[in-house]
Amino acid sequence: MGLAAVTVVVAQETPAPSPSAAPKSVRIRFLPPPLEGTISLGIYDANGKLVRVLHREAELDEFEIGNDALSATWDGKGESGEMLPTGKYHARGYAVGEIVVDGVGFFFNDWVTDEKSPRLAKISRLLFWQDHLILRGHLVGSEADDLRCDSSGQVLETVHEFLPTSTCPSGSTDSLAVIEMVDCHLGKDESRWVIDRLEPGSPQTQVKQFSVSGELIRELKLAPEDPQPVRIAAAETGEKIFLLEENAAGQRVRALELLATQSDQGISDWKVDFEKKIVAHKDFTITDGAPVLSGGSTPPEKIAVRLMANPLETSARPSVELAVGMDENGSFLKTADGLPLQSISETPHLIRVLLSPIADKSVDVFQDDDAVVEQFRVSALDQLMAFDCGEIELK
Repeated sequence: MGLAAVTVVVAQETPAPSPSAAPKSVRIRFLPPPLEGTISLGIYDANGKLVRVLHREAELDEFEIGNDALSATWDGKGESGEMLPTGKYHARGYAVGEIVVDGVGFFFNDWVTDEKSPRLAKISRLLFWQDHLILRGHLVGSEADDLRCDSSGQVLETVHEFLPTSTCPSGSTDSLAVIEMVDCHLGKDESRWVIDRLEPGSPQTQVKQFSVSGELIRELKLAPEDPQPVRIAAAETGEKIFLLEENAAGQRVRALELLATQSDQGISDWKVDFEKKIVAHKDFTITDGAPVLSGGSTPPEKIAVRLMANPLETSARPSVELAVGMDENGSFLKTADGLPLQSISETPHLIRVLLSPIADKSVDVFQDDDAVVEQFRVSALDQLMAFDCGEIELK
C-alpha cells in the first residue's frame, strides 16, 4: 500500500491520566498489509469480543500516514459511545481487495424490477383515472402514495393530486341486486362494476356488472383458492376492468378485457392484459441458489473463507468466518464477530438478510425490505488479508 516495511507493530498510549481526568486516547500504529483496497479495523476486549469498529472500509488517507506505518486514534469508547473500562485490549483488522458485488435479481414482487422501481409493499386501492391506472399503496419507508401506471402496469410516477375514493355516485347502487358490496366503479355507458360477497361476511367475492337501469349484465367468479377481488376499477370507454385480488398468499393486480359473450350460456370470455403479484415471503428460504416460500433450507449464519497470507506477519490467521449484516444504510459482508468488511447494497429499511455459499470464493446474499427479496453475488472473496496491531492498554 505504498509504505516501507517495518519489523515491529506497536500500540502507543498517551501519558496516564490523573485520577480525576477522563481516560486519554490511545494511538495505534500498524503496518498495512500489501494489498490494494480498503481497511477495516476493530478494537477487541480481553475476551475477544468486538467492542468498537474503529474504521470501516477506510481508505489510506483516513489514517495518519507516517514514514513507515499508519496510525489511528481510539478515544477509549465503545460502539455506543460509552467510555470503556481501563485494561488490556487488542486491535486487529483486515485489508479488503477488489471483492466483486453483482446484482442478480428480484423476487416475490412483480412491481419491483430494478433499483429505481418504487418499493411497493402493499396496495390498498386502485382507480382508473384520466386513462391511467392509479394505485394507492404502501411504499417501504413512507406513507401511502398514489402511483400512476401505463396500460401494461408499468409505474410511471407518483401522483400528488387529490383522487376520489370511488367513482360510484352516492345512492347509485342502492337498487342493485347485491348481497354485500365491497367496492364499486363506473364503467362504459354508466354501467356499475361491483365486487359483491357470495354471502354476508364471506371472504369469497365475485364481480358483477349492472346496466344503468340496474339489470345484471354479467358475473365473474373465481375459485375459492384463488386471490379474491377486493377492489375494482373500470374504463369508461371500453369493457376493461382492473382487479385488486388478495388472500393469505399475497396480492395481485389484473387488467381484464372483455372479448366476447356467449349469450345463450351467459358466459363471458376475458383476456388478461397484464397480471402482477406481490407474494407474501416473510419466512422464505433458499433452494438451489434461489429464494423459495417453502421446502428450502435455512442457510448457515457464517462461512469460513481462506485468507491471503500476509507476508509481513509470521502468525497470520489462515482463515476467517464471514457473515452478512444490515443497518440503516443497507447490507454488508462482515466477520462473524461483527467487523464490517464490504458494503453490498445501499438499500434502506431492510428487515432480513441471508448468506448462501455457492463456491469456494463466492457467496450469494439475499436481502428483504418487506417489499421484495433482492439477490447479490459476492465473489473474489480470496481478496482478504488479516493484520494484527497487537495489545493496547487503556488507562
